[in-house]
Amino acid sequence: MSIFHKQMKAWMLITFFYLAFSFFLPSEGLSQTNLWEEIKIKARGLSNLPFREPRSRLPSWLEKLSYAQWEAIRFDANSSLWREENLPFEIQFYHLGSIFKMPVTIFEVVRGQEKKIEFLEKSFFYGPSIEKKPIERDIGFAGFSVYSSDRQKNEYCMIAKFLGACFFQGLPCGQVPGITARTIAINTGLADGEEFPFFREFWLVKPKKEDSELELYSIVDSPSITQACRFIILSEGFSTVCKIDTQLFFRSSPKKIGIAPLSAMFEYGENGPKVLSDYRPQVHEADGLLIASATGDWTWTPLENPSRLVLKEIAKGQLLGFGLVQRNRLYDHYQDIHRSFQDMPSAWVQLNSGFLEDGRVELVEVPLKDDLNKNILLFWTPSKTPFAGQSLSFSYSISWLRGEVPAEGKLGKVISARVDRTKISQGKTAVLLSFKGESLEENAALGFNPVVHVLSGGELLYATVGWEAQEKTALLEVQIQENGREPLRVEGWLEKKGNKLTERWYQEFFK
Repeated sequence: MSIFHKQMKAWMLITFFYLAFSFFLPSEGLSQTNLWEEIKIKARGLSNLPFREPRSRLPSWLEKLSYAQWEAIRFDANSSLWREENLPFEIQFYHLGSIFKMPVTIFEVVRGQEKKIEFLEKSFFYGPSIEKKPIERDIGFAGFSVYSSDRQKNEYCMIAKFLGACFFQGLPCGQVPGITARTIAINTGLADGEEFPFFREFWLVKPKKEDSELELYSIVDSPSITQACRFIILSEGFSTVCKIDTQLFFRSSPKKIGIAPLSAMFEYGENGPKVLSDYRPQVHEADGLLIASATGDWTWTPLENPSRLVLKEIAKGQLLGFGLVQRNRLYDHYQDIHRSFQDMPSAWVQLNSGFLEDGRVELVEVPLKDDLNKNILLFWTPSKTPFAGQSLSFSYSISWLRGEVPAEGKLGKVISARVDRTKISQGKTAVLLSFKGESLEENAALGFNPVVHVLSGGELLYATVGWEAQEKTALLEVQIQENGREPLRVEGWLEKKGNKLTERWYQEFFK
C-alpha cells in the first residue's frame, strides 16, 4: 500500500471516530475561540460520508401551502433573538412551508457555548387564508433575517437574509432587496442540470453592545460538496458588507463550480425591445455587470434577456472584483410603485484570496417571460475541474450598495447602450452609447477619440463621438457589418492622447 493510501486510510479513520464521537457531545461542544476551525473539521468529516438529504417532516397542511399563503405567515418582531437586550443586531426567523420544506438547524453561540434555537409556534402570526393546525414539535426554521440597529431612528432595519438552498441577500438599511448571492453554484448553465446545495446548520454568535459587526457560520451540503462558511456582516450607512471565508470539500468532481455567485432578474431595459403588454418602461434588478482587473481597467457589459440560454466568458486573468450593478436610479424609467427597482442595491464582489489568474468570470443569461424569477447569474470559476477529496479555500467580500462602486473613481461610465438591430436582415447592428463622468467633463473642450474593436463576428463600419453639453454626456455611435458566421463581440471606450477617459464597454450579440 502506498504512503498516499495509508494517509487517506488514516484520515478516514480519524474522521469516522470524530463524527461518531460528535454525536454524543453536548450542545456546548463548540468553543467560540476555535469555532471556525471546528466547523471546518466538521464539514470535512461530513464530506467523507455518503450524502444524505434531510427528509421533510412537515405537517401536510404546511407542505400544501401556496407561496402566497406562506408569505402570510409573519414572525413576531417582539420575539426576535436578542430583542430584550438592546444589542446592535437582532434575528428574525422564517417559517417552514410551501416551497421551503428543508429545515436548517440554527444555534446561538454565547461566551463560547452553543445552544440550539427551538421553534416556537407562538412566535408567528398566521394569515386568515391559512387553515392552521397545532404544531406539536420543533420543526426547525426555513431561514432567518438579520436586523441592524438604526440609532438615529431608534429602530431596527433588515440588512441581510438567509433563506432557501444556499441563497442569501444583503441590502443597505431601509432599501429594497434585489440581487441575491449564493455560497456556491454547481454545474450552472450546463445541459445536465444544476445542483443546488443547501444550508444544513448555522451558528449565530451573540454580539456585544459595542460590536459593529455580526459574526455567523454555516455548513452547506450537497451530493458533490460540503462547504464551511464564515460570514461577518457590517452595515455602513448606504451599504451592507458581508465578508466571507469559505472552504470547500469535494465528495465528487462536479463539471463546473461558481465562486461568489450573484443572481438578478433582467426582463428588459434600454438596450432591448420593450414588452408591449407592460406599461413599465424598464423591468430589472440590475442593468449591467462591472469588472475590475488588476491592471486598473474597468469593463461594463449590459445585461440582456436572450431568446435562448447564453453562457458568456467575460474576463480572464488577475481580477480585483466584479459585480451586478443597478445604474439607472430614476423612478420615471421604471414606474413600478410595488417593486421600486430604482431603489434596489448593486452588489460588488471584492476578491481577496484563492482566485487564481487562470480562472475566469462567466455570465449566464436565461430567457425570461416575467419578472418573478432570476435569470442572470454571474460567478468566478477556476480553469481546472476540482476532484473528489480536494479542498479549496476562498476569501472575498460582497458589498450591497446604493450608489456607484467607489473604487471606479472619475472614469466616465456607460449610462446606456441602446441597440438597433432593425437592419439585421442586411447584417448590420448599430449601438448608441452614452458616457458620463468627471474625466469627460474635464476634457470636453478638447474632444475625445473613440476606440472601437470588433473582436469577432463582423467588421466596423464607423464610430463617431459627440458631446451633449446640456446633459454633460458623450455619445458614441457605432455601426457594424456582421458576418453571420459567429457571435458578434465588440469593445469600445473614449480616450485622449492614449489615456482612457471611460471604462471599457464590452458586449456580445447572439441571434
